[in-house]
Amino acid sequence: MRTIGLIVVLAIAAMLMVGVACNGPNLSERPESDVIPADPALSPTTTSAGTAVPEPSLTTPSIDGATWILESLDGQPPIAGTYATLTIDGPQFGGFDGCNYFGGRHESGSLVVKQNGEISLPPSPRTAQGCVDPPGILDQANRYLGAMQHQAKARVVDDRLYVIDRSGEVVLVFVRQTPLAGRPMDLVGTSWRLVDDGTYGEGVTTLLFLDSGAATGATACRDYTVGYTASNGRIRMPYQGMSGSTEPCSRDDIEREHLFVEDFGWANEYSVHQFEGSERLVMRTSKGKTLVFEPLPQPTGAVFDSRWLPVRFLETRSDGSGMSWPKNTELVPGTDITATFNEGSIEGSLGCHSYAYRVVGGDGATLVGADGTIAIDDAALSTESSCDDQSPMSPQQRRYLDFLVAAERYHVFGDWLVILTRAGDALVFQLAE
Repeated sequence: MRTIGLIVVLAIAAMLMVGVACNGPNLSERPESDVIPADPALSPTTTSAGTAVPEPSLTTPSIDGATWILESLDGQPPIAGTYATLTIDGPQFGGFDGCNYFGGRHESGSLVVKQNGEISLPPSPRTAQGCVDPPGILDQANRYLGAMQHQAKARVVDDRLYVIDRSGEVVLVFVRQTPLAGRPMDLVGTSWRLVDDGTYGEGVTTLLFLDSGAATGATACRDYTVGYTASNGRIRMPYQGMSGSTEPCSRDDIEREHLFVEDFGWANEYSVHQFEGSERLVMRTSKGKTLVFEPLPQPTGAVFDSRWLPVRFLETRSDGSGMSWPKNTELVPGTDITATFNEGSIEGSLGCHSYAYRVVGGDGATLVGADGTIAIDDAALSTESSCDDQSPMSPQQRRYLDFLVAAERYHVFGDWLVILTRAGDALVFQLAE
């Protein structure tokens, strides 16, 4: 049985971004007065590299609601391998500076970009990632945010956003990010397998959304759990934890796991679209990477005729901010719990004890359905003991039985079984060898 190896990989202040990066208003319904007009005082404008910024046309697109990707800072491209974004939505703004998330809001309702193009940033808290790689990233992040202050102005031409300082030079150039193809959808109960060329461990990285706040999966080395929020195509993962030991993993598998966990934890957009007759889940990260998942098959009746070993409880917890996350508790080694599932029973061992939930209803009553349902209310529990010393069941064994009483549905994916309760908690099993 694996031991707890919980590590928190990301602890970002997701509340900074709530509402900041959500879908903006329909641009076709935007009032003409909100469109930023050309500013004669900025014409002609020259970048620090000497390139003139063209005048905006009468169809100048809106700044609001789009995600803008930093293309140049002071006439130079960002440091190789870095990625920065900006999103503005009326009185709110936010983004990623290459190291940290940032965001703010004018509580008065004042626009971040006024009708004359002037940029007015509200107070801008940032998360506290202490980035040191690549060299110069923190200095670049500070210069990036500083360039939007001190009477800077904005102008959109075609699909580029120019930020111009008070001396008339372009200090930032952004390109409009192309929206993800497809549409957002309810992710709860869906399971996926990463489409991978081997970067993260080909064919072994999986993802199952348990409820509206918790997901779990496997990497090339260990299992992981995330707390997430998803709405309108935006997704945040302010909590990640790992389960188990890296001891049996190869060095390559550990490196692949670390890379996936790092990239996956920065996911901020998602959509589902059709590809070659099947669905694909696409996630885009704050660092500009794209992860693609395909559905993980769940064969009908796969729970039956196999022996399963419970490995951990996932129980939903919340804090004062309203954010919820799954508390990961692995079963203590030596409890020797097993389970087999049939339409009319759930039974197995508890060390030297045995247990069975069996249907007591009339003909046709089903305890475990092939459609993923569990109707434990129609079952009765019986236990037997073969313990030489007549020792009682352990607290964890009793907790396991109590958990089964609350079971409502299950999912099988790969060699994993996840049973979900009415409260949204989960019990995770692995297939016995």
